[in-house]
Amino acid sequence: MSISIPYYDFGGEGPLAHFAHANGYPPPCYRRMMTPLVDYYHVLGVCHRPLWPDSRPAEVTSWRIFAEDMMRFFDEAGLKDLIGIGHSLGAVTTMYAAVQRPELFRALVLIEPVFLPPAVLQFVPENLTPDQLEHFPLVRAAMRRKNGWGSRHAAFARFRRKAVFERWSDAALWDYVNYGLRQDGTGQFVLEFAPEWEARIYALPPRDVWQVIPQVKQPTLAIRAAETDTLQPAAWQLWQTLQPQAQFVEIPHTGHLLTMEDPWAVGRVVLKFLQEIGDG
Repeated sequence: MSISIPYYDFGGEGPLAHFAHANGYPPPCYRRMMTPLVDYYHVLGVCHRPLWPDSRPAEVTSWRIFAEDMMRFFDEAGLKDLIGIGHSLGAVTTMYAAVQRPELFRALVLIEPVFLPPAVLQFVPENLTPDQLEHFPLVRAAMRRKNGWGSRHAAFARFRRKAVFERWSDAALWDYVNYGLRQDGTGQFVLEFAPEWEARIYALPPRDVWQVIPQVKQPTLAIRAAETDTLQPAAWQLWQTLQPQAQFVEIPHTGHLLTMEDPWAVGRVVLKFLQEIGDG
Protein backbone atom coordinates (compact mmCIF):
# COMPACT_ATOMS: atom_id res chain seq x y z
CA MET A 1 0.00 0.00 0.00
CA SER A 2 1.53 3.29 -1.12
CA ILE A 3 0.27 6.44 0.60
CA SER A 4 1.78 9.80 -0.31
CA ILE A 5 -0.07 11.83 2.35
CA PRO A 6 1.31 11.68 5.90
CA TYR A 7 -0.99 10.45 8.65
CA TYR A 8 -1.01 9.48 12.31
CA ASP A 9 -2.12 6.09 13.60
CA PHE A 10 -3.83 6.40 16.99
CA GLY A 11 -3.91 2.61 17.27
CA GLY A 12 -6.75 0.41 18.40
CA GLU A 13 -8.50 -2.57 16.89
CA GLY A 14 -11.86 -2.97 15.23
CA PRO A 15 -13.71 -0.97 12.57
CA LEU A 16 -11.83 1.93 11.03
CA ALA A 17 -12.45 5.51 12.07
CA HIS A 18 -10.80 8.62 10.73
CA PHE A 19 -10.09 11.80 12.68
CA ALA A 20 -9.47 15.19 11.02
CA HIS A 21 -7.68 17.75 13.16
CA ALA A 22 -8.16 21.49 13.69
CA ASN A 23 -6.09 24.43 12.51
CA GLY A 24 -2.94 24.58 14.62
CA TYR A 25 -3.15 21.19 16.33
CA PRO A 26 -1.46 18.11 14.80
CA PRO A 27 -3.27 14.77 15.19
CA PRO A 28 -1.27 13.40 18.17
CA CYS A 29 -2.47 16.34 20.28
CA TYR A 30 -5.81 14.50 20.39
CA ARG A 31 -4.47 11.25 21.86
CA ARG A 32 -6.37 11.64 25.13
CA MET A 33 -9.71 12.15 23.41
CA MET A 34 -9.12 8.89 21.53
CA THR A 35 -8.58 6.84 24.70
CA PRO A 36 -12.21 5.62 24.95
CA LEU A 37 -12.41 5.03 21.19
CA VAL A 38 -9.33 2.91 20.56
CA ASP A 39 -10.77 0.14 22.73
CA TYR A 40 -13.36 -0.38 19.98
CA TYR A 41 -11.98 1.23 16.80
CA HIS A 42 -8.78 1.55 14.84
CA VAL A 43 -8.36 5.32 14.44
CA LEU A 44 -6.27 7.02 11.76
CA GLY A 45 -5.77 10.75 11.28
CA VAL A 46 -4.59 12.38 8.06
CA CYS A 47 -2.18 15.31 8.43
CA HIS A 48 -3.40 18.49 6.74
CA ARG A 49 -1.11 20.34 4.32
CA PRO A 50 0.53 22.60 6.90
CA LEU A 51 2.21 19.44 8.26
CA TRP A 52 3.48 18.27 4.87
CA PRO A 53 7.11 18.81 3.87
CA ASP A 54 7.60 21.72 1.42
CA SER A 55 3.93 22.74 1.35
CA ARG A 56 3.11 26.44 0.89
CA PRO A 57 0.17 28.45 2.26
CA ALA A 58 -0.42 30.05 -1.15
CA GLU A 59 -1.52 26.62 -2.43
CA VAL A 60 -4.74 26.93 -0.44
CA THR A 61 -7.57 29.06 -1.78
CA SER A 62 -10.39 27.36 0.15
CA TRP A 63 -10.84 24.70 2.79
CA ARG A 64 -12.12 22.28 0.17
CA ILE A 65 -8.54 21.43 -0.74
CA PHE A 66 -8.22 19.70 2.64
CA ALA A 67 -11.27 17.57 1.82
CA GLU A 68 -9.70 16.68 -1.52
CA ASP A 69 -6.50 15.65 0.26
CA MET A 70 -8.51 13.50 2.67
CA MET A 71 -10.33 11.75 -0.17
CA ARG A 72 -7.03 11.11 -1.97
CA PHE A 73 -5.65 9.58 1.22
CA PHE A 74 -8.63 7.22 1.45
CA ASP A 75 -8.30 6.26 -2.22
CA GLU A 76 -4.58 5.59 -1.92
CA ALA A 77 -5.16 3.48 1.20
CA GLY A 78 -8.17 1.69 -0.30
CA LEU A 79 -10.46 2.85 2.51
CA LYS A 80 -14.20 3.51 2.55
CA ASP A 81 -17.22 3.07 4.81
CA LEU A 82 -15.41 4.70 7.73
CA ILE A 83 -16.59 6.63 10.76
CA GLY A 84 -15.61 10.24 10.08
CA ILE A 85 -14.72 12.38 13.09
CA GLY A 86 -13.48 15.96 12.83
CA HIS A 87 -12.82 19.00 14.99
CA SER A 88 -13.18 22.60 13.80
CA LEU A 89 -11.42 22.79 10.40
CA GLY A 90 -11.42 18.99 10.38
CA ALA A 91 -15.17 18.82 10.97
CA VAL A 92 -15.89 21.09 8.01
CA THR A 93 -13.55 19.19 5.68
CA THR A 94 -15.01 15.85 6.81
CA MET A 95 -18.49 17.14 5.96
CA TYR A 96 -17.31 18.30 2.52
CA ALA A 97 -15.84 14.86 1.79
CA ALA A 98 -18.93 13.04 3.10
CA VAL A 99 -21.21 14.96 0.75
CA GLN A 100 -18.95 14.68 -2.28
CA ARG A 101 -18.11 10.99 -1.70
CA PRO A 102 -20.84 9.52 0.56
CA GLU A 103 -19.48 5.99 0.18
CA LEU A 104 -16.42 6.96 2.21
CA PHE A 105 -18.33 7.43 5.48
CA ARG A 106 -21.13 5.56 7.21
CA ALA A 107 -21.40 7.97 10.17
CA LEU A 108 -20.11 11.44 11.04
CA VAL A 109 -19.08 13.15 14.25
CA LEU A 110 -18.68 16.91 13.74
CA ILE A 111 -17.12 18.64 16.75
CA GLU A 112 -17.28 22.44 16.89
CA PRO A 113 -17.24 22.92 13.10
CA VAL A 114 -16.52 26.43 11.86
CA PHE A 115 -20.06 27.24 10.80
CA LEU A 116 -20.13 31.03 10.94
CA PRO A 117 -23.64 32.52 10.97
CA PRO A 118 -24.78 33.94 7.62
CA ALA A 119 -25.08 37.35 9.27
CA VAL A 120 -21.36 37.19 10.07
CA LEU A 121 -20.23 35.74 6.74
CA GLN A 122 -21.77 38.60 4.79
CA PHE A 123 -19.26 40.96 6.39
CA VAL A 124 -16.21 38.76 5.68
CA PRO A 125 -14.58 39.65 2.33
CA GLU A 126 -14.14 36.66 0.02
CA ASN A 127 -10.55 37.61 -0.78
CA LEU A 128 -8.86 39.46 2.03
CA THR A 129 -6.27 41.99 0.85
CA PRO A 130 -3.00 42.37 2.81
CA ASP A 131 -4.39 45.51 4.43
CA GLN A 132 -7.59 43.72 5.45
CA LEU A 133 -5.62 40.79 6.81
CA GLU A 134 -3.94 43.09 9.28
CA HIS A 135 -7.33 43.90 10.77
CA PHE A 136 -8.80 40.39 10.82
CA PRO A 137 -8.38 39.39 14.52
CA LEU A 138 -7.64 35.67 14.15
CA VAL A 139 -5.24 36.27 11.26
CA ARG A 140 -3.48 39.07 13.13
CA ALA A 141 -3.14 36.95 16.27
CA ALA A 142 -1.72 34.01 14.32
CA MET A 143 0.87 36.14 12.54
CA ARG A 144 2.02 37.64 15.84
CA ARG A 145 2.32 34.28 17.56
CA LYS A 146 5.65 33.62 19.23
CA ASN A 147 7.43 30.82 17.43
CA GLY A 148 10.68 29.79 19.06
CA TRP A 149 11.72 28.48 22.46
CA GLY A 150 15.02 27.25 23.82
CA SER A 151 13.49 24.10 25.29
CA ARG A 152 10.19 22.26 25.52
CA HIS A 153 10.04 23.18 29.22
CA ALA A 154 10.30 26.88 28.31
CA ALA A 155 7.46 26.47 25.81
CA PHE A 156 5.33 24.62 28.38
CA ALA A 157 5.90 27.37 30.96
CA ARG A 158 4.78 30.04 28.48
CA PHE A 159 1.73 28.09 27.33
CA ARG A 160 0.73 27.29 30.91
CA ARG A 161 0.24 31.03 31.57
CA LYS A 162 -1.92 31.64 28.48
CA ALA A 163 -5.70 31.91 28.84
CA VAL A 164 -6.38 29.66 25.82
CA PHE A 165 -4.83 26.72 27.69
CA GLU A 166 -6.17 27.43 31.19
CA ARG A 167 -8.66 24.53 31.06
CA TRP A 168 -6.12 22.04 29.76
CA SER A 169 -4.58 19.54 32.14
CA ASP A 170 -0.79 19.48 32.34
CA ALA A 171 -0.87 16.12 30.54
CA ALA A 172 -2.88 17.52 27.62
CA LEU A 173 -0.63 20.57 27.42
CA TRP A 174 2.46 18.37 27.35
CA ASP A 175 0.94 16.53 24.40
CA TYR A 176 0.78 19.87 22.60
CA VAL A 177 4.37 20.69 23.56
CA ASN A 178 5.64 17.25 22.55
CA TYR A 179 3.66 16.87 19.33
CA GLY A 180 2.92 20.47 18.35
CA LEU A 181 6.56 21.59 18.38
CA ARG A 182 9.64 20.38 16.53
CA GLN A 183 13.32 21.23 16.84
CA ASP A 184 14.68 23.19 13.90
CA GLY A 185 18.19 23.37 12.49
CA THR A 186 19.25 26.01 15.01
CA GLY A 187 18.18 23.96 18.01
CA GLN A 188 15.10 26.09 18.68
CA PHE A 189 11.74 24.47 19.28
CA VAL A 190 9.22 25.86 16.80
CA LEU A 191 5.55 25.23 16.00
CA GLU A 192 4.83 22.30 13.70
CA PHE A 193 1.90 24.37 12.46
CA ALA A 194 3.66 27.49 11.18
CA PRO A 195 1.94 30.81 12.01
CA GLU A 196 1.80 31.62 8.28
CA TRP A 197 -0.24 28.49 7.69
CA GLU A 198 -2.53 29.10 10.63
CA ALA A 199 -3.18 32.66 9.41
CA ARG A 200 -3.88 31.48 5.85
CA ILE A 201 -6.55 29.07 7.06
CA TYR A 202 -8.18 31.70 9.28
CA ALA A 203 -8.27 34.07 6.31
CA LEU A 204 -10.45 31.65 4.32
CA PRO A 205 -13.50 30.88 6.47
CA PRO A 206 -15.82 28.43 4.67
CA ARG A 207 -18.70 30.34 3.13
CA ASP A 208 -20.82 27.57 1.61
CA VAL A 209 -21.46 25.39 4.66
CA TRP A 210 -25.14 26.33 4.93
CA GLN A 211 -25.75 25.00 1.41
CA VAL A 212 -23.80 21.81 2.15
CA ILE A 213 -25.26 20.81 5.53
CA PRO A 214 -28.68 19.73 4.15
CA GLN A 215 -26.90 17.38 1.73
CA VAL A 216 -25.42 15.24 4.53
CA LYS A 217 -27.09 11.82 4.51
CA GLN A 218 -25.00 9.90 7.05
CA PRO A 219 -26.08 9.55 10.69
CA THR A 220 -24.46 12.55 12.36
CA LEU A 221 -23.46 13.55 15.87
CA ALA A 222 -23.08 17.32 16.27
CA ILE A 223 -21.05 18.45 19.28
CA ARG A 224 -20.87 22.00 20.61
CA ALA A 225 -18.91 23.38 23.56
CA ALA A 226 -21.29 25.17 25.92
CA GLU A 227 -18.90 28.12 26.28
CA THR A 228 -17.62 28.21 22.69
CA ASP A 229 -16.55 31.41 20.96
CA THR A 230 -16.82 29.74 17.53
CA LEU A 231 -20.09 27.85 17.03
CA GLN A 232 -22.45 30.65 18.01
CA PRO A 233 -26.03 30.03 19.25
CA ALA A 234 -27.54 31.33 16.00
CA ALA A 235 -25.41 28.93 13.96
CA TRP A 236 -26.18 26.04 16.33
CA GLN A 237 -29.92 26.64 15.91
CA LEU A 238 -29.69 27.00 12.14
CA TRP A 239 -27.72 23.75 11.93
CA GLN A 240 -30.48 21.95 13.83
CA THR A 241 -33.04 23.35 11.41
CA LEU A 242 -31.08 22.26 8.34
CA GLN A 243 -30.15 18.79 9.63
CA PRO A 244 -32.97 17.82 12.01
CA GLN A 245 -32.18 14.10 11.80
CA ALA A 246 -28.77 14.62 13.44
CA GLN A 247 -28.13 14.20 17.16
CA PHE A 248 -27.05 17.44 18.90
CA VAL A 249 -25.04 17.45 22.13
CA GLU A 250 -23.45 20.22 24.17
CA ILE A 251 -20.46 19.57 26.44
CA PRO A 252 -20.71 21.75 29.58
CA HIS A 253 -17.89 23.89 30.98
CA THR A 254 -15.84 23.77 27.78
CA GLY A 255 -14.76 26.09 24.98
CA HIS A 256 -13.83 25.56 21.33
CA LEU A 257 -10.84 23.39 22.32
CA LEU A 258 -13.08 20.99 24.26
CA THR A 259 -11.24 18.04 22.71
CA MET A 260 -8.26 18.91 24.92
CA GLU A 261 -10.11 20.64 27.77
CA ASP A 262 -12.27 17.60 28.55
CA PRO A 263 -11.06 14.87 26.18
CA TRP A 264 -12.54 12.00 28.16
CA ALA A 265 -16.04 13.52 28.13
CA VAL A 266 -15.86 14.16 24.38
CA GLY A 267 -14.57 10.65 23.67
CA ARG A 268 -17.32 9.06 25.75
CA VAL A 269 -20.05 11.09 24.00
CA VAL A 270 -18.70 9.96 20.63
CA LEU A 271 -18.54 6.33 21.73
CA LYS A 272 -22.10 6.47 23.14
CA PHE A 273 -23.43 7.82 19.84
CA LEU A 274 -21.69 5.10 17.82
CA GLN A 275 -23.04 2.42 20.11
CA GLU A 276 -26.55 3.86 19.87
CA ILE A 277 -26.55 3.73 16.08
CA GLY A 278 -25.31 0.14 16.28
CA ASP A 279 -21.80 0.76 14.97
CA GLY A 280 -18.88 -1.36 16.12
